[in-house]
Amino acid sequence: MEKKIEIIPLLADIVEKNTHSYQSDFSNDEARLTAAMLETYQENRTFLWMSRPCGTWCFLERDVFLQETPAHIVWTSGDYEAEADKIKAYRVIVAHGRKGDFVQGKLQRVDYGEQILRVRQNALHVRAVSVLFEDGFSAEFTYELYSQRSRSLIADHGKMERICYYPVNDEELATVLRTERSLSVKRPPRKRKPATR
Repeated sequence: MEKKIEIIPLLADIVEKNTHSYQSDFSNDEARLTAAMLETYQENRTFLWMSRPCGTWCFLERDVFLQETPAHIVWTSGDYEAEADKIKAYRVIVAHGRKGDFVQGKLQRVDYGEQILRVRQNALHVRAVSVLFEDGFSAEFTYELYSQRSRSLIADHGKMERICYYPVNDEELATVLRTERSLSVKRPPRKRKPATR
């Protein structure tokens, strides 16, 4: 079993070394990962995170594999693919915690250049969207209806506090994510001990 580590300082160090502009993006990531500790379900605590030369992104991994989501659109951007060798990408699995705890969990290195191809090939369409607004109004819509009404809903109910996308096939998404997570993760090669005589 992998040991849990304190996540934020490690990601901050990657940003310091790899992200030369818009390092302030990381404050949004930190807030999101900190809030995730309070989530009950592991799917809401598993993220794909990237540090690139100009900024960072942090998305729920499941959303990256849903085609119509902002997470999928951004993660599979051709602009980022062109600079794949400069992107440091990780799966961030946040451990369940309490308010005020340090954010602990696991980091798994992801080869962004290879992974983006799998995301494009295996992503599913969105069937429905549930939304909670700042005035307390919540509802679930088909994706088509949500697309048509999202601006008017924001005008009527204020900022979206929470949004959840549902795939056309829950079991298929679960299989895609299981397969993705089972792929070998890039780790530094182990040093071999010299043979003893």
